[in-house]
Amino acid sequence: MFTGKLYPYQEEAVADVLARRRVLVAYSMGTGKTVLTIAALEEMLGTGAINNALIVVPASLKWQWAQSLARFTDVDTRRLDLRGVEITVPIEEMCMVVNGDASQRARQWEYAGLTNPDYAIMSYAALRNDWDHLLQHPFGAVVLDEATAIKSFSAQVTKKAKRLQPDVRIALAGLPVENKPEDVYSIMEWVDRSVLGRWDLFDKSYIERNGWGAVTGYKNLRLLNSRLRRAMIRKSRLDPEVARYLPEVAETTRSVTLDAATRRFYRLILADLNEALEEAAESGSPVDLAAYYAGTLSEEDKRAQGKVMARLLAARMLLCHPALLMDSAEAYHEGRGQGSRYIADFIAASWEYPNLVATPKLDELDRLVSEMTAEPGTKVAIFTSYRRMLPYLAQRLDRHGDHVLFHGEMSSDQKAGAKARLQDDPACRLFLGTNAGSYGLDLPEVEYLINYDLPDGKGVLDQRNTRHVRASSQHARVYVVNLVVEDSVEERQKATLDLRGRLSSSIVDGRGSDTVPNDVESLSQHLGRIS
Repeated sequence: MFTGKLYPYQEEAVADVLARRRVLVAYSMGTGKTVLTIAALEEMLGTGAINNALIVVPASLKWQWAQSLARFTDVDTRRLDLRGVEITVPIEEMCMVVNGDASQRARQWEYAGLTNPDYAIMSYAALRNDWDHLLQHPFGAVVLDEATAIKSFSAQVTKKAKRLQPDVRIALAGLPVENKPEDVYSIMEWVDRSVLGRWDLFDKSYIERNGWGAVTGYKNLRLLNSRLRRAMIRKSRLDPEVARYLPEVAETTRSVTLDAATRRFYRLILADLNEALEEAAESGSPVDLAAYYAGTLSEEDKRAQGKVMARLLAARMLLCHPALLMDSAEAYHEGRGQGSRYIADFIAASWEYPNLVATPKLDELDRLVSEMTAEPGTKVAIFTSYRRMLPYLAQRLDRHGDHVLFHGEMSSDQKAGAKARLQDDPACRLFLGTNAGSYGLDLPEVEYLINYDLPDGKGVLDQRNTRHVRASSQHARVYVVNLVVEDSVEERQKATLDLRGRLSSSIVDGRGSDTVPNDVESLSQHLGRIS
């Protein structure tokens, strides 16, 4: 039985889920998708419409979902110790959290076959690894949290997820269009493939391409929004009925100026980047970063764009901290499949590089955090795209208070423990995380959030920026600060993210233009302007 309290806009969503049964819940981040989904599932369990539910989530959210079930239902609970931090979760007979190594998970599935718990919670990785067990345990409802995890058509996780075809299918995504319309098309293929129809017709209807197939813009976006509404329910944190329950958000961008020595090495990398771009153009391989990351390129195109990406990565890492390049070079020479060969070669040829000690962006961050933590009790979240950046952040910011780390190499238990410590320990003032902490993580105790560097995906950025914009926030006003190095590739990166934001708003919210041109200058043009 659901025991929580819903806001009116959440009650509306629960009614829609119960009526439609196959639905994309595109309520924006912080508006309570988890709690309204639990309310809907409890109603269906109570009426016998379903006899169990599978919840598939990013690994870092498994215990957060379990805690929410304990908090918002009348299920019997237990106390669980996660590396010294206690949390409250449902008893295993009612909620199985798929966790541990292969043998431990096999025993869990065997136990689930005997007890048939109301809920099973598993990660997307376990969806792939435990597929044979899943086939033996049919579920009446499946929830895909952070459903953009299935946006890539070719990924194995996507293929497995789309084979789950229960009567009740609930996809949760605060931003179902992270970078391009294909994102939501893939999600809707699972929810209800009749909504958007065949891919070839979808492509012709909404995507503008030139003679070479490159995307030049997007069209008929109001029509796309209208069709999505057949199986999508959407509320934005900007909607008046939602905004009254959320903290006000103030977002600013702080420019950082490079020192002369760092700028000189930066220009050397840009020269190499320009050369790689010219080679890619000559080989007929236009640079498509989204396709590169999605793994949809031919082997030849991967090689050409891989050279571009290696140099672009080096430039971004230098802007964050010169030691990141040294770390990458050392990792490459250790021969464990890590690090960058290009960076290793660049460092070897630049005998002066080890003398580069200036850290202008880290200096600016230190000043910002000093201002923010001057008020007792204030907590700050800082995000970076690079795990190797975390020790440098921790060392520099140590004087401002205790911290927790949050990154992809931590176990789900460690992540849950870090989250609990930030929440419960007054001495813990700083959350230092990578993009692994972007998705679905609630940080209502945080007042200030700083993007030390920007991600490539708009969805990741929006996820980061709303970690503390929650109905449960402890603050009436929260802040987001983006650190961007002036006259650098970071400026183009921000322009690209702004374009993707306009596209998402048109498709998902029906706000903005019916057409959105791909008007961000090419990487080559940008480099020519700032070099």
